[in-house]
Amino acid sequence: MPPTGSVKTPTKHGSESRRAVARTLLGQALGFRDCRADTLEALIDAGRWRTLSKGEVLAQRGSPFDMLCLIVEGSIEASLLRHDGHRHLVSFLQPGDVAGMISMLDGMGHVNDLCARSKGTTVLLIPGETIRSLRELDPALTRAFERQLAFRSRMLYERLASDPSMQLELRLARLLQTLSVIYGLKRPEGVLLQMKIAQSDLGDWLGVSRQRANFAVQQLRKDGLIELRYSTITITDPGKLAERARL
Repeated sequence: MPPTGSVKTPTKHGSESRRAVARTLLGQALGFRDCRADTLEALIDAGRWRTLSKGEVLAQRGSPFDMLCLIVEGSIEASLLRHDGHRHLVSFLQPGDVAGMISMLDGMGHVNDLCARSKGTTVLLIPGETIRSLRELDPALTRAFERQLAFRSRMLYERLASDPSMQLELRLARLLQTLSVIYGLKRPEGVLLQMKIAQSDLGDWLGVSRQRANFAVQQLRKDGLIELRYSTITITDPGKLAERARL
């Protein structure tokens, strides 16, 4: 099923501002920051805007998705629906992240479900045809995809290494450590994760119940490693959390 929803046409001022944000985000993204300036400008120019409501589906597993999606505002959830009806959370995509690379490269369906986690989530959808033509002109664009895929493969192998035989507390520490490296903001009280994560999200991420996830969270809180308030996680002792994650 193709993506549904409408593309909102912004005002001139809003369009220019949003375009500038998208250009900055893409210019900072892994691999893409090494592309020529005119390549990045052409990618932004070719894209179309889409604003999503909370819970609105952007892509479904197996559906055609021949485009690169740049998250500009808000958050996108990447997940899979298991046979028992439970959600398996893959990741939360934040501003500056990109999605859709695999289906755009191999011409097959999208690898997971994508839906907006917040109202007003805004993405820029860049046609695959445009990207394929620009790759012939700027080799750095091909290398950008290589670096993105290599990074994601490492993240995948890291998750596979945290197998269910490990203590849940250790698996949670490793997950939070990984998220802090990618999405952490340094604050006086510690490292703040740039995303809202409920304990049910952590359970679906780790493949356990909310109750078991809560038990592991409380253990890390008791040890003074994290704080969780209103679905916001702060790593209060990054050094000790990293040490715990390496055990």
